[in-house]
Amino acid sequence: SYAYAFSDKTFAIGVTAKVIQGAAYSGSVNLQGGSGVTITNHFGKPEISTTYGIDLGAIYKPMSWIRFGIVAKDINKPVFDDTGGGEIKLEPQVRGGLALNPWSTLTLTADVDITKNKTLVPGVKSQLLSLGAEQTFLSEFISLRIGTFKNMQDATTPFIPTAGLGLRLFFLRADVGGGYDFREQGALVSGSISATF
Repeated sequence: SYAYAFSDKTFAIGVTAKVIQGAAYSGSVNLQGGSGVTITNHFGKPEISTTYGIDLGAIYKPMSWIRFGIVAKDINKPVFDDTGGGEIKLEPQVRGGLALNPWSTLTLTADVDITKNKTLVPGVKSQLLSLGAEQTFLSEFISLRIGTFKNMQDATTPFIPTAGLGLRLFFLRADVGGGYDFREQGALVSGSISATF
């Protein structure tokens, strides 16, 4: 990734190049009774392919306590090999957001998908609205986060609550976050470790 700020850091633009590996599966299983179904053993051998993606982003900071941002992901439309000789193409996605800092240790955010994004389910699209807050302690050694998100393209989906924890020690940072869908009774969890130079 590379970013450049100008006009006394009022504006910043950036670009990210990434390597993406995809695995496509194809298989079928007969469903009888609707309970105790296991499909993981029926996917067969994956079709693995590697490609690259390019993301662009920009930030506008008119005052010290407010920032507007926009990012366009996969603008080069990365293509993966599908089973049976087909292709799977990632369409570009555009997302915009706003961040407020009422005081130096608190960040309030709101961001939304500007584009309606295709999913792997035919006819189902995704357009996420996300709201969140982060409070840091001890000079950003600890970061606590809460938030929620909703797919605006599906009126029946509820807002999903999320929470996260970040630890920072010198140039190292570890983050873990997750959410829980009470309707589907399923959890989402992610984690990362990064170094800032």
